[in-house]
Amino acid sequence: MSGEGGSDSERNAVATDEAAHWFVILRGPDPDRHRPDFVKWRDASELNRVAFEQVAATFDGAEVLKRSAAPRHRRPPLLRLDTRSWIGGALATSVAVALATGVVRGPLLKLQQTASDGRATTFATRHGTMRTVQLAQGASLALDSATEVHFEEQDGEPVVTVVKGRAQLRLPGGGTEWVVRVDDSEIISRNGIFDVSWSGGKAPYVQLYAGEAMTRPVLQSAGYVVGRHGLPTGLSMRLARGRAEPLQPRFAADERDWPQGWVQYRSVPLADLLHTVNRYAAKPIILSDPALGRLRISGRFRIVDPSAVALNLGRVFALTVTERPEGFYIDRP
Repeated sequence: MSGEGGSDSERNAVATDEAAHWFVILRGPDPDRHRPDFVKWRDASELNRVAFEQVAATFDGAEVLKRSAAPRHRRPPLLRLDTRSWIGGALATSVAVALATGVVRGPLLKLQQTASDGRATTFATRHGTMRTVQLAQGASLALDSATEVHFEEQDGEPVVTVVKGRAQLRLPGGGTEWVVRVDDSEIISRNGIFDVSWSGGKAPYVQLYAGEAMTRPVLQSAGYVVGRHGLPTGLSMRLARGRAEPLQPRFAADERDWPQGWVQYRSVPLADLLHTVNRYAAKPIILSDPALGRLRISGRFRIVDPSAVALNLGRVFALTVTERPEGFYIDRP
C-alpha cells in the first residue's frame, strides 16, 4: 500500500516557513510595498492564512528580548518556547533574531536551534504532527506525534533527553560522542541512526538502524561501574538501567522511514496498524466489528493519510468504508 504527495506535517512546515518569512517582512522597512504580495500569498490557501495567524499569535503573546544596547529603545518582545504549538522553538528563535537585527534572507524556518547559554532547549510536537530539527555538527532529530525532547550541551558533550514519545537521531559521524538519555538509560553514539521511544509507563526501547551505538546506566555506583553494551542492528531492544534486552515483536516491521510518514509491515493485524495510523488522525479509523482487528495485511503504509489507508483496507478485504463526522468506519458488507 502506498501513496503520493507530501504529508500534512510537511505542508504545515512549508506554510509556517513562508509565514515566518512574511511576518518579518511586514515588520521591516517599507512593509506597504510588500503587502500586496503578502495578501496574494495569504489568500492562496486556508493553510497559509492559519499558519500566519499562528506565527503572529506566537509573537504577540510572548515575553521580552534582552535589553537592547541602546537604552533609549524599549525592549521588543521575546518569543516564548510554547511546546503546545506546532510552530516550535526554532521558529521563535529565527523570528526573534530577524526582528532584532533587521536581517531577512529568504525563508526563516530552518528548524535549527541550539542553546547558547547551557540551558536545555525543548522541542515538542502535538498529536498528529511531526517535525525534524537540525542540530549541531550535521546531526538531525526527528520527533514523532506527541513527543517532547530536550537538547543541551554538558561540558561540550551534546546531550538529547527523550521526555516522552518517539524520536529518531541521525548522527553524521566524526569525533563527537552524542548521549541520548531516556528514563534510567543512556545511548552513546558517534555515527548511529536509531529510534528511541518511551511512553512513560513502560520501559523505553531503542532500535539501531545503522552505525554503532552503546548503552549504559544514567547513574552508577562509585564502587561498581557498569560497562557499555553494544546495540545490535535491526532489533528493537527494551532498555532498563543501561541494559538492552530484545523485544518479541508481534509482526515484522521496518519503521525507519516514519519521519517521512511511511512504515512497512508484514502480516500486521489490522488492530495494530490502525493503532499506529490513528496516532496522526484528526478522524480516526474505527472497526465496527472488533473481530476485524485480527485480520492481517502486509505492505508499505502511508500512516499520515488515514483516509487513504481506510479506503485501501476496504478494497483489499472487500469491506465497506463510511466517513462520518467522528471518523472512518469500516464494516463488513
